[in-house]
Amino acid sequence: MSLSIFHHPISKNLTVISGYESGHTTVSHLLSAHPTPVWKTLYLSHPHTQPLLSLYPSPDFTFYLTSSADAIISRHPIPFSDELIIGSEKEREAEKILKTGHSGQQDLKIRSDGKIFATAGWDGRIRVYGCKGMKELAVLKWHSEGVYAVAFAEVRDKEGQESGEEVGKELVGRSIGVKEQRIKRAREAHWLAAGSKDGKVSLWDVY
Repeated sequence: MSLSIFHHPISKNLTVISGYESGHTTVSHLLSAHPTPVWKTLYLSHPHTQPLLSLYPSPDFTFYLTSSADAIISRHPIPFSDELIIGSEKEREAEKILKTGHSGQQDLKIRSDGKIFATAGWDGRIRVYGCKGMKELAVLKWHSEGVYAVAFAEVRDKEGQESGEEVGKELVGRSIGVKEQRIKRAREAHWLAAGSKDGKVSLWDVY
């Protein structure tokens, strides 16, 4: 089972996303505006044929991704209105289903800018996909056994990048030393970390 909990930025309701061993996933809100606060399930889908292993919401909380022991990655909407409440007898289809051909996606994470996401595979590969089209962008291979966890470093916003560039120009103006170059590169790199059953953690600079 996998879970995510947050306050929805639009409705302000406490929201829980759940993934189950049956392959189902749900989105439920605590409707606090009612005289008696009540939980309502606003979304239900069954995109996976195997237990769901991981889920992760997008930075703007408009959608979330799920992965499973099967070869599927699916994208789901995060509803916020009571009008989207569904009956228990009816299921909504996932917004998009990607059949990767690689069973066992143990973990997945979306980068803080919402542009790409990465998966940790039982086959020892880390795969990077575009969030918009869910197209595979890169396959990273180094681990000798299954990869069980991935994590992105936060990508700085435009303002932060610009200030970083100004700092870089200033450093160039006074001749950057090797140490300063390494620090500057480390701060600006888009880091992706992965942990494996082989007992090692790998660090990648991606896009």
